[in-house]
Amino acid sequence: MLVSTGKQKRIIVDIDNTLWNLAPVLWEHLRAINPKMPEPSEWAEWDCWQEHVALEDLFLVLRNIHMQQDKYPPYPESRQFLEGLKKRGFYIGIASHRGKKTFAPTVKWLKQNCLLFDEVHLSNDKSVLFAESWAIVDDSPITLDKAARAGIIRAGLRNPWNANSAHPLFDNLIEVLSYIDSLDGRFKP
Repeated sequence: MLVSTGKQKRIIVDIDNTLWNLAPVLWEHLRAINPKMPEPSEWAEWDCWQEHVALEDLFLVLRNIHMQQDKYPPYPESRQFLEGLKKRGFYIGIASHRGKKTFAPTVKWLKQNCLLFDEVHLSNDKSVLFAESWAIVDDSPITLDKAARAGIIRAGLRNPWNANSAHPLFDNLIEVLSYIDSLDGRFKP
């Protein structure tokens, strides 16, 4: 299934642990709640926090981090990655599991770091974007599983919580861009 936006193919790009390194920041905040919270290198499961903090605490911590997004730098290659997608003709949809109140800080962060995008979508279900998309770049094995079932291209950065999945995972966003290049000629609108 491939849908394009005009002449551009839509690609969904996650923010947390895709455009910037959320894990160590999240760990610092969760460790303040529970000093026994394991380090990110030990997060072998997507829901590794469950044994250590309440869901409400996790959501509060994430919201606070997202509201202060401008404090945190993107990965060094994030700008080059997004510019590369744009040069290749992609329509870039930034999508994140964030609350609507974090929209302004999210857009501010993207703009202050010169990270190209065409739209920003914040919700707890990125799969609503799949019908109109060619690909997704995300770290969540759950989101990548949904993308595989929807028949769209998927890729992500390798992390302890997704390393055992069967998805195409890479060490940096430049490798993801090369992977997208290797597939692009095979999937035309």
